[in-house]
Amino acid sequence: MFGSKKESTSGNSAASESTVEATPKGYTPKKGTATPKRRDVEAAQRRPIVADRTKLTKEQKKAKKAQDRKRSNELYYQQQQAMRTGDEKHMPVQHQGKARKWARDYIDASAPVSSWFMPLAIALIPMMIFQLRFPQIVNYLTLALYLIFFIMLFNALFVVRRAKTLASYRFGTDQIPRGFTMQMLGRCFYIRRWRLPTPQVKRGEFPPGSSREDLKAAKKAGK
Repeated sequence: MFGSKKESTSGNSAASESTVEATPKGYTPKKGTATPKRRDVEAAQRRPIVADRTKLTKEQKKAKKAQDRKRSNELYYQQQQAMRTGDEKHMPVQHQGKARKWARDYIDASAPVSSWFMPLAIALIPMMIFQLRFPQIVNYLTLALYLIFFIMLFNALFVVRRAKTLASYRFGTDQIPRGFTMQMLGRCFYIRRWRLPTPQVKRGEFPPGSSREDLKAAKKAGK
């Protein structure tokens, strides 16, 4: 009786040893259900950013369209208000940044002569009416307009170049965004009251860091 128990015990241990030997290293027994793949789990948890409009009813599409339009109008109104009040936080991205703000103040304080180009061009439009009757006078006026335009252009380039030099020295070259020169050059050709963002400084009220000493230091650092 006791002998059979020992035999059975020894038999079970031998069977377990044979099972362990037959089981490869790193083997994990199968579960009741297969473990889902990671990509399948991530795909199930992933939700589309934009709702599937094909599954919406006509009324839902109409309501969603009205909601999107309202949100877009509110954002546009907020940005336009920020452009007028100087709230840089809510301005469009292309107008944000300390370097841009500083350069805008510098240009507005400089009052470049190029800001008078648009009124001059509008005033010269009646030239076309007298072109057939007084061709020689119109030709002289056209040449004068081109001359004035190039003078204004050189003046605007001079102001923008100086603003960029000072801004690079004050904030670092890496803080000067792409398209900075063209953006500030276009601002120089706008009438002061038409500029957006609205000027926040008066003529001659230059921002800190725009003195002659700062300009000399900026040119010296750029060499």
